[in-house]
Amino acid sequence: MLSAGWGKVTGEFSAYGYLANVDPASPASGLFGMMAESAALMTTVDVIVPATQLLIGLALIAGVFVRLAALGAATQMVLFYFGSWDVAGGLVNDQLVYAAIFLTLGALAAGRILGVDRYIETHPIVERVPQLRYLLG
Repeated sequence: MLSAGWGKVTGEFSAYGYLANVDPASPASGLFGMMAESAALMTTVDVIVPATQLLIGLALIAGVFVRLAALGAATQMVLFYFGSWDVAGGLVNDQLVYAAIFLTLGALAAGRILGVDRYIETHPIVERVPQLRYLLG
């Protein structure tokens, strides 16, 4: 995720070509086509995708807010899965496998094992607001 986001931030990036050319057989083709037709949505997507990929990559490497980062990464992978929709070789492709891996990282609270989340959870603010533990891990 970090590498993908960095490449988008440092180079020319536009999601238009991706969104406008989604396979019509994809269940998300209508949604992606509508997004490609809206200049406001394209501007938003062109900012959100690289920024979130950078933040997700940094969070997963540091082990901070791992559950939140893993959920965001899995969501992007599922959207990319529907966007690529190459099911000729079967319904399982690399995007779906990555989504499963990210969900597993979040479910197992990997940040508590070798990450910064292990230390953040001992902070007094987390004791006062225990709901923060749902984002950590």
